[in-house]
Amino acid sequence: MRVFGELETVVMARLWDLGGDATVREVLERIQLDREIAYTTVLSTMENLHRKGHLTREREGKAFRYRTALSRAEHTAGLMREALSSNDEDAETVLTHFVGEMSAADLDRLRAVVARRGEGPAGR
Repeated sequence: MRVFGELETVVMARLWDLGGDATVREVLERIQLDREIAYTTVLSTMENLHRKGHLTREREGKAFRYRTALSRAEHTAGLMREALSSNDEDAETVLTHFVGEMSAADLDRLRAVVARRGEGPAGR
């Protein structure tokens, strides 16, 4: 799991906003609502993301339709797992800081998720 570069992050965010499925033109139009950018720049960024395995693609007429390999939630969870596993000695400290900065509403959601996890098969 890797953190995306600046433009890769923008492209992935727009793809996820579009349901994880779009053409270069559709992503370009979304990005152009916020900033000026060339079609070829978006195309090359999406090609790089495809080459790295973050996007799949399927021919659609003369263009390709790209799909994200992971949902936004799956990608974010992977980054969190990586942060926790990068140094087992610091995992508790990382969790302590992370949980310490959570809002009351987020803490309630976390408690609910942990409770559901404990109810799973064999207490997983």
